[in-house]
Amino acid sequence: MIRTGSKAGGGRREVGGGTTKPRYRLKFDLSASRLSPLAYRLPPLALALFAQTALAQSVLLQIRPHIGDTLRMHLSQTVEMTGINSSRGPDSTTTMTTSIEVFTRAVPSRLTSSGTLMQAITDSVKMTPASPASLEDLRRRSMQARPVWLRVSTDGAMEIVDDADANSELRHLFGEMPAMLARQAVAVGEKWTREMQIPLSGDPGTVGEVKATFRLDSLGRNGDIAYISMHGTMSRANAASGQAQPNGRGYMTSGTLAGTIQIDRRLGWITDSKSSIIVRSTIAQTPARKGDAQIAPMQVRTKITQWIRAMRAR
Repeated sequence: MIRTGSKAGGGRREVGGGTTKPRYRLKFDLSASRLSPLAYRLPPLALALFAQTALAQSVLLQIRPHIGDTLRMHLSQTVEMTGINSSRGPDSTTTMTTSIEVFTRAVPSRLTSSGTLMQAITDSVKMTPASPASLEDLRRRSMQARPVWLRVSTDGAMEIVDDADANSELRHLFGEMPAMLARQAVAVGEKWTREMQIPLSGDPGTVGEVKATFRLDSLGRNGDIAYISMHGTMSRANAASGQAQPNGRGYMTSGTLAGTIQIDRRLGWITDSKSSIIVRSTIAQTPARKGDAQIAPMQVRTKITQWIRAMRAR
C-alpha cells in the first residue's frame, strides 16, 4: 500500500516574504499487502517444484463401470506352440498355431459389496484354423447370444457367476482375468506387485503361478487415462492328472510375460490390454519298454499373444 503525507504543520509557509510548497513523501506498507510474504521469497525454481508436486498426486485405479452402459469388447488371441523331440532325429520340430477372435457385449447391472454384477453376451466367435463340421464349432455357435453373469471387482479381477460350461468363450475371455490393480492410490512412476494364477493354454488342467510387477507410467487427458506397464515371471503351479509334478525328471515349466494396460478412469473400465506370455516346458518321456534306453525329453515353447479392446457403445 502506498501512502502520501507531509510534515506536520503542512500547508504553505512564508519564508522571507515567499512561499514554499509542501513536501510530500511516499510510504510503502508491505505488512498490509494482500500478497503473502512467502511470495517475495520463493525463486522461480521453487515455484516449479510446487507445480511438479501438484502433478505427482496419487490416483486410485479402479474398475467401476457405470450402471446401464453397454461396453463392446474385442478379444484377439494367438497361441503358437513349437515342440522339439530330439529322439526322433534332426527333423523333429513340430509347430502349430491357432487364433481366436471373440466379440462380446457387457452391460453393468448393479453394484454389490464385492464389485459390479454385469451381464455379458457373445456376439460372434472366429477360430483359425476353422473346422465348421466339428461338434466343437456347433457348440460354440450355440453359445452365441446367450447371456452370462459375471462379477467384476474394483481391482480388475473377474469371475463368472452362472456359466455352467467350463469351456465357454465367455469363461475364456473373462474367467482368466486375475486382480491386477493396486488396492491403494499410486503416483506416476510408482510400482506394485501381484501374485496370481492363470490357466496354461495348450496344457489342460494346469495352472501357472505368475509374479508380476506393474508400473503407472503416465496419465493422459487431464488424468482420465492411466497407462500401465507390466512384466513378470511364471512357473507351473500344478500338474494335470496322471502327470508328474515339476521336478528334474518330470514336467518343468517356466516363462515370462510382458504387456501394457490402458484404463479409462472416467469410463471405469480397461479399454486396451496387450500381453505376451512365453512358456518353456520340458516334458520327460518314459521308455516304451523296461530296460530300453532313456528317451531325451521333449522341449515345448508356447507363445500366447492377447489383445483386448473395449469401448462404450454409442
